[in-house]
Amino acid sequence: MTEKWITGGAPDDPGWGTGAAGGIPGVRTGPGCRVVVLADERARVVLVGDAGTVDEHRDELLGAAARGEWTTLTRLPGAYWVLARNGENMFVCGDLAGARAVFYARHGSHVRWSTSIGRLADHLAARVDLPLMGAQIAVGPEHWPERTLYDGIRAVPGGFGLLLGRAGSVRVVDVSDTGVSCSLVEGAAVFGEALRGAVSVRMGSAGGLAGADVSGGLDSSTVAILAARHGEICAVTYRDAYTSAEDLLYARRVAGHIGTTLHIGEGRAGQRPFTWSEGQPSTEQPVAMSLNMPQQRIYLAPAAGRPVHLTGHGGDVVLDSSSAGFIALVQTGRRRAARKEITRWARGHNRSPRTLWQTVAQHAELGHAGALRAAAAAIRTAGPGAFTGPSPVWTWCRPGPFAGWLTPYGRDRVAGLLDEASQHVLDERADVAAQRDALRMVGADVRDSIPLARDWGVRPAHPYLDNRVVRAAFAIDPLERWSTVSFKPLLAAALPELPVWLTGRTSKGSFTRQLIGGMSRRTDLAALVQTSSFVTEGLVDASRALTALSGIAGHHATALHNLQRLVTACHWLAARDRMREGAC
Repeated sequence: MTEKWITGGAPDDPGWGTGAAGGIPGVRTGPGCRVVVLADERARVVLVGDAGTVDEHRDELLGAAARGEWTTLTRLPGAYWVLARNGENMFVCGDLAGARAVFYARHGSHVRWSTSIGRLADHLAARVDLPLMGAQIAVGPEHWPERTLYDGIRAVPGGFGLLLGRAGSVRVVDVSDTGVSCSLVEGAAVFGEALRGAVSVRMGSAGGLAGADVSGGLDSSTVAILAARHGEICAVTYRDAYTSAEDLLYARRVAGHIGTTLHIGEGRAGQRPFTWSEGQPSTEQPVAMSLNMPQQRIYLAPAAGRPVHLTGHGGDVVLDSSSAGFIALVQTGRRRAARKEITRWARGHNRSPRTLWQTVAQHAELGHAGALRAAAAAIRTAGPGAFTGPSPVWTWCRPGPFAGWLTPYGRDRVAGLLDEASQHVLDERADVAAQRDALRMVGADVRDSIPLARDWGVRPAHPYLDNRVVRAAFAIDPLERWSTVSFKPLLAAALPELPVWLTGRTSKGSFTRQLIGGMSRRTDLAALVQTSSFVTEGLVDASRALTALSGIAGHHATALHNLQRLVTACHWLAARDRMREGAC
């Protein structure tokens, strides 16, 4: 598998900007990039990746680039980066999810940028921002969309582009265009057409030959069914003692529906989560998939070598919304409707309606900035046992158990970052913010897993993350895409040709037992945490973290998510240190 990256921004630097990819001085591309160049006397547009219907939109794209209408350049089907130049301006943009990201940094008189944060960090010898990494474990990464884990390197958030002008000027411009504009009934057909097109583009670029995850869930099953219309699918899934038997039943039914064999990777002790090998590829940032390498290898093996491998990643975000809708109802003055929906949801989940209502009302009043300030105050003053895990409903910011494992120094640093973030967040509808942040988190996960996919021998494609698909979904009011009485109602409405037994499924498998089983059987995780930079640099109290780790199979299971993120970060830091020592 070949690398896909683009760099630019310093044409006079032989160590960085030598080249003129697509006819643009200072821009270089990796050997695995598919490049399409459009040019006339007005502008130059370079598309890197899997873009569809380029020829029929040639004049439209060049005209938009000449006029600086950057959003238009992001509307083609498929997944791609776009570079455009008109006179003095240079525009660089990935996708709405951030799966195709852009990073940048000032260096001398130039702004250097890259789609690979690792290449940029190595070029600038940038240090890892350990306090920010800790803050992201404590409360989530979504509160710092433009910050990265490397000092001095900024991210262009998903849905934005980088505009470079004369004399080193740089500006991040919004190209998202994802405002709510229609109901589910009005938008379903548009969404269905967008998803069919996204799958069709991938199958066309692969010559009708693809691998596909078929886990039995709605998201991957839908993509596989749509793809099977355009060629041959190698369907793969995984099972072990912890996975859902119902998921496997549905996976077999989907494979039978499209007339293909389901290849099942049979996992045993060596394939449990938190198992890794010394020679596995490094990643540019911590990614959870790095702790599941043997599992990925065994189930993806039958599909290895195919031109593309289709996944259902992102389906949860675009097909569904979240309980942030409760807060949105209150924000928009529909308190009675909010109480009704909360009561219905609470009774179905064996929760107290009163307690949930208090949480929702509080966060509707606080808003994002207020919730960040409240979280900072709690981290500074509350005792270690005050942080008990995720809220049953969505909140702007809720410190997890990791916040209780911080030292006084670590608490001060994390709280300071939250206070700083509170000065820059927008006042917006909760469900709109929640879906955007969830999209970016999925995008970051698939982006940072790319080096691992090369090791598995697959080239992943994620149709749900295509701009056209995301925009079609997000145009529909999130309150209509999320329901307390049905599951992913958009899917059946958008794709009526899908079998009813699939779209009517209301259950969903969980990996919690698998994660707990893998973590509780690893004797080396305690040493990994205890010797990590988090502990040696005084951010984390090792005894508190290890107490949670030792009780993971019992009453401390609520800390699983934070422990998983901590172990992932510690493993990444250790691997990075070994690589640096080996390079010396």
